[in-house]
Amino acid sequence: MTPEMTIGTFRQWLTPLRMAGLCLSLAAALSIMAAPRANAQLGGRVAMVAVEEAGEDVLSIFADIQGRVAAGADIAITATTNAKTKLGEFQIGDRVKAGQVVAQQDASDLRLRLDLLTAQLAEAKLRLTQTEQGMADDLVMIDLLEAQLDLLSRKAERANTLATRNAVSVDAVDTARGAEIRARETLAQRRGLLAAKSIQKQLGAAAIDRISLEIKALKADIADTSITAPADGQIVFIQASRIGFNRTGDVLMRTRATSDFEVEADIPLEYIGFVAMTRKLAGTESSGNRLGLQLRVILPIQNVRTGTQTARFSVTGELPRTLRAENAPVTLLVPTTSPAPVVVVSKDAVIPVSGGHILFVAEEGVAVQRRIRLGNAAGDKFVILDGVSPGELVITRGNEGLVDGKKIKIGDPALRPAGPKGEKWTLNWNTRRGPASGELLIGKDKSLFNDEPVEIVRAGNDINFIGKLVLPFGVLDLDFNGTIDGDSMGGKLTIRGLPGGNTPVVDFTGTKGGN
Repeated sequence: MTPEMTIGTFRQWLTPLRMAGLCLSLAAALSIMAAPRANAQLGGRVAMVAVEEAGEDVLSIFADIQGRVAAGADIAITATTNAKTKLGEFQIGDRVKAGQVVAQQDASDLRLRLDLLTAQLAEAKLRLTQTEQGMADDLVMIDLLEAQLDLLSRKAERANTLATRNAVSVDAVDTARGAEIRARETLAQRRGLLAAKSIQKQLGAAAIDRISLEIKALKADIADTSITAPADGQIVFIQASRIGFNRTGDVLMRTRATSDFEVEADIPLEYIGFVAMTRKLAGTESSGNRLGLQLRVILPIQNVRTGTQTARFSVTGELPRTLRAENAPVTLLVPTTSPAPVVVVSKDAVIPVSGGHILFVAEEGVAVQRRIRLGNAAGDKFVILDGVSPGELVITRGNEGLVDGKKIKIGDPALRPAGPKGEKWTLNWNTRRGPASGELLIGKDKSLFNDEPVEIVRAGNDINFIGKLVLPFGVLDLDFNGTIDGDSMGGKLTIRGLPGGNTPVVDFTGTKGGN
């Protein structure tokens, strides 16, 4: 290869390389020019947002436990006597009202017994009248005998006086004394007969009372042959024969109250203590509707295989129509820990995405996307298990369409959530552990105690409400009963829910703040 050829070949090879380098340089320049333009598009338009600090509440961590609806005890409608019975035109599932006639029993035998007792009563009254008449006759005879005895006594006294003067013989005196003794004997016998008739009179009156009671009970039995439902309910059992002979106590049908239902759940043993402390839980039905539950009893029934214990909860408020059936499924939110500090944010801040949830945090005028681990709902907030710290500003409105790094502006009145308005009060009281206080907001549409909704009852200057206080061992009910006097408030505070069942009553005072 000659030097000339070598140099020519090198130049031929170098020309394409220079062209490629020129193209690369041009592309780099274009990318550098385009980069600020793209960044300007990302941050040029400022999004108006509303923010809210991530708060910290003392709450429990909850788990879903599957429960079921348990029906209350059935009401048995039974036969009241041994008689032929005819049921009304009812079928399983029909509803009956309290006092509605559901069956009729034949009362012919009872009416015959009533006629017999009525005759016995009339006979007893006649015997009593006869006894009373005999007593009246005896009283007349006793009066006559007493007058006769008095006359004979005076006659014997005169005979004895004459005998001392030898005017009459001793035999005449003995005759007079004998007549007096016989009169006394007759009077005693008549008084004995009067006493016996008095006992007969009492026995006759007692017999009349007994027969009258039997007649009253028999009339009630006759009335009971028209068998009625004792309470409102739905028929869940009815005997097979529409017409037949029934004995006293035979079950004709069973009814069940349409509102007599509880929720039963098998609680894991490690959670049973937290349930006992919390007492009030929330549940959801299959359609997602929530219902309030209150612990009624923990039954002494354990399942060794599953490690659970059965608890029953009463429903606070009206039971949804879909749950008025035995074994209807209910999902309970059961506490699995003692109340502890957790991070909570407004539900408006949470955005569901594929694979989880995110929210945006406001940092130096920029929206920063955070992937979070979501916990349970707590009223109008969500518990955040990971991803946000207390005090950080989370975007609650205007977060639709936000992207990570988007410029934002905080404080648009149209986007800022309006807080509740009303009278602000600071309440103070003393406990065994020292002074305590709470913040009360009396609003026209909504009232809050320590930022939790409360229902306030006012009558003139008197005020009553029940607030909640969450402590590590449970939730206390603070029952305030006081009187408002200008900008001051005072009254009694009853504290319920303390360990051991103590309910201390202390004085509290209040000072009104701004509106």
